[in-house]
Amino acid sequence: MRALMLGLVLLTPLAQAQAQNALTPWTAGAPQGEWSAPWRLADIPKLKPSARTLVEQQGRSVLRIQADAAAGGLLHPLDLPGDQPWRLSWQWRTEQRLDRARFATRAGDDYAARVYVLLDYPLASLPFLTRQKLRLARAFFDPDLPAATLSYVWDNRAAPGSHARSAYTETVEMRVLRGPEAPLGQWLTERRDLRADAIAAFGSAPRRILGVVFAADSDNTGESVTSYFADPQLVEGR
Repeated sequence: MRALMLGLVLLTPLAQAQAQNALTPWTAGAPQGEWSAPWRLADIPKLKPSARTLVEQQGRSVLRIQADAAAGGLLHPLDLPGDQPWRLSWQWRTEQRLDRARFATRAGDDYAARVYVLLDYPLASLPFLTRQKLRLARAFFDPDLPAATLSYVWDNRAAPGSHARSAYTETVEMRVLRGPEAPLGQWLTERRDLRADAIAAFGSAPRRILGVVFAADSDNTGESVTSYFADPQLVEGR
């Protein structure tokens, strides 16, 4: 997907994190209803958007993303101190593999499922060329583009633990959590220490955590995939 969705607009921060889970449940209404604020669509200009809907599975509301030569996600904006030990967890499952995808390449930059964590760093802490590119991108595309991003992906070839910078931008660190051996059609659980992952990827803890995006994309390969996400939790560790 294009360098961290240049269409990630509307990153209006929340006034404060909620007690316990900092992420609002998908919906306060019926499992198949509309998602609750501040969840909102995150699309990429000029690309066909993925279909995002809430559906009921086993008595709970889950997010379904269907990407048919498309890209897009569901964004929860945040404004949290990045030096705290925030722990992100979720469940996900995918029904297909993307046969033509290739990890960290431009032509094959598609993932059956992925989770972005948007981070804020002082511009002065970034390498000079990265800083200049980010300034230009903010000036011409989106003033709220994050300074750095963790991208957790479900890949079709790379093994879990693989990591690399995005083929589109050095500000996005991609980490494979599930690879070709992961079962299809089965719920799997992930738990991540965001501060530890950010330090490993970018050398220091972020100033702020700006948002979380659940997404799937197949715009580069033109394939189709359906994936599901459930029980997103973001809590401060002990």
